[in-house]
Amino acid sequence: MAGPTYFTAWRVGLFAIALAIGVILALTPFRRAEQFPLLGAEAEHDVVAGHDLTYRSPTLTEEARTEARNRVEPQYAYDAAVRTAQLEALRVYLTDLVSARAALEAEAAAATESDADPEAAADGASSEDTSATGDATEDAASATTSPPAPLANTLLSPRDEQQLLSLERPFFVIVHEEALLTLDALLQQQLFSEDLERLRLSLSDQLNPQLSFTESALVAALVGAYLQPTMAEDPALTEAARDRAATAVPSVSRSIAEGELIIERGQIVDPLTAETLASLTPRTSAIELESLGAIVILSVAAVTAFGLYLYLGRPQAIASDRRMILLAFLVLLSVVAARAWFEFALPGGRDQSLDLMIPLAAGAVLVAALLSTGLGVMTGVLIAVLVGVAAVALPSYSVDPIGPQALRPFAFFLFSSLGGVLVAARAQALAQYGLAGLAAGGTGFLVGAAFWLLDPDRATDQLGWLALAAIVTAAGAAVIIIGAFSLLGALFGIITPMRLLELAQLQQPLLRRLQDEAPGTFHHSLMVATLSERAAAQIGADALLVRVGAYYHDIGKLHHPAMFIENQGEGGNPHEDLDPQDSAQVIIAHVHEGDALARRGRLPLAIRDFINEHHGSRRVTYFYRKAAMTDPRIDPTYFTYNGPPPQSRETAIVMLADSCEAVIRASRDHAPEAISLLVDSVIDERLRERQLDECDLTLRELQQISASFKQTLTGVHHQRIEYPPASEAEQRERTARAPAASLPPS
Repeated sequence: MAGPTYFTAWRVGLFAIALAIGVILALTPFRRAEQFPLLGAEAEHDVVAGHDLTYRSPTLTEEARTEARNRVEPQYAYDAAVRTAQLEALRVYLTDLVSARAALEAEAAAATESDADPEAAADGASSEDTSATGDATEDAASATTSPPAPLANTLLSPRDEQQLLSLERPFFVIVHEEALLTLDALLQQQLFSEDLERLRLSLSDQLNPQLSFTESALVAALVGAYLQPTMAEDPALTEAARDRAATAVPSVSRSIAEGELIIERGQIVDPLTAETLASLTPRTSAIELESLGAIVILSVAAVTAFGLYLYLGRPQAIASDRRMILLAFLVLLSVVAARAWFEFALPGGRDQSLDLMIPLAAGAVLVAALLSTGLGVMTGVLIAVLVGVAAVALPSYSVDPIGPQALRPFAFFLFSSLGGVLVAARAQALAQYGLAGLAAGGTGFLVGAAFWLLDPDRATDQLGWLALAAIVTAAGAAVIIIGAFSLLGALFGIITPMRLLELAQLQQPLLRRLQDEAPGTFHHSLMVATLSERAAAQIGADALLVRVGAYYHDIGKLHHPAMFIENQGEGGNPHEDLDPQDSAQVIIAHVHEGDALARRGRLPLAIRDFINEHHGSRRVTYFYRKAAMTDPRIDPTYFTYNGPPPQSRETAIVMLADSCEAVIRASRDHAPEAISLLVDSVIDERLRERQLDECDLTLRELQQISASFKQTLTGVHHQRIEYPPASEAEQRERTARAPAASLPPS
């Protein structure tokens, strides 16, 4: 971890410039060359008019002309053949009537002669009986009075025909001539089918007024029976009239406004759409300079504000190049993902909230989980601003939203990110980051519902789509956060709380070896961890990281456990047989031996920092002074740790705790005053040795650390009370139990 000087102006400026360039490239308003679907094909994407267009539409013109043709009534022409045919039919019928009347008259004359000369009739008859003669005479008489059979080609009713047959000759002649004249006159007129019924009803009024009622009725019956339409539909005239009507219709124009949706994705191209697409000018691949200017200004402004936050706030959670790269990576990945999604979902998907169905809150929550909560909040704001601007400013999909609805993407992504970050700040287990996803989705839904209430249309189905967008955000963010949390931590050298809790288990292989092979060192590490964790909590440092780092800071002593005094038993001190310089090298070696063990055990870099920095660049004072007694000019380099000095507050706390625990353990005076003096002397010595120059501990924090150490060490080394001697009753009880205890088992 870098010191307080990491956030220099040039470093933060370089980060901001690189991030701004990346954002601008991700949001560059580039229009790809457009290809329109052909007639009958399925549209692969929404097609939106890129400019205002007015053109003459053959399809609409043809529809208008077809409608004009259909409005033209059928055309009729006078058919002279109808007059000829109907007059001829009437003449034939009247001729038949004349013949029928002649036959009836002949029968009537014969019957009259028979009645006038009965003797002649008897002479001409055969010698039959008188009864038969009487029957024949009666049959002849009845024949003259019975009605004749209807004519074969009659169109009249039987009653009218009977009247014509029985009409006297002068009147029949009048009816005969008047019927032919009237029919001929009427059939010379333009008669339509719908006119016939009305004409038949008024025939009596149009006849010669000198006719009697009977004569008028019979003439009307004859004429009405043979009256037919003289106007017949003429296909040629009708078609010519329709052609004239269609030709009179002017060409129909169609207007398309810029940004108007021509066809939605998945629809089949019909003729009207096909001609509209053919009239549009397909856009060529190009960069929209106006939109690019807007994107550059907004991106630079947003990233500059973010850079100022880093420079002024100096969040130590990202005070390293790898973590700065991680931050930039998450921001750019979110912006690129949003740009790609918008290309697919917009502009036609706003009513279905497709523009919101991307879990961008995951980026801000990952920053909060891997780095810090405050940085996660600022990252969420930055991503929401950039993506919200992109959703309404880029020319590829910048249509539809007006008024408050234009702010909906920004508000949705901002508040969903903040909701997820605030819940993630309290997560203590990996599964709890799933709750951060739920919080992001729920917050996003509430914000989206507020904008739904501001929409004057407020379609109910839009609320359902918004709920689906919230579910996608919740589920997607939870999956991404849980899946990427450990992976990103490993790739960028960030040790997560879950990994720390795993390493803090005393059953870890290296800690188990320390318990078995170097129990003194293990106990010392536990004491250092207790001191360090409490002190770190006092100054707001990472207490969990400090505790785990303290557990592993001395694992290098596993290489030669007996060379360290806390692991030496009654077998003596091996250093008594070694040269001080060799002894110093053995002691110094436990640092790089510990780093090698940590590498083989795949411990994170943050834990290895405690191993490498807990002695800093100090000397092995005991053996240096022992060697200097023999050779005052001996090179102190052979007795100096390779360092580096502590680079963070956490490793500095462990260095101080390590020294204080060792000094107090070596001291025979554990009175509170003595412990206080020893702790202060250790801290003063580390300051004089300049071991704390490269970490960001302040003097006030050192005072808090000192007070915490004193309180903890005083509690550990508190004075024990001296127990009084055993009473007489206790001694008798022990004596009574002693024989029983010495008896062999039965």
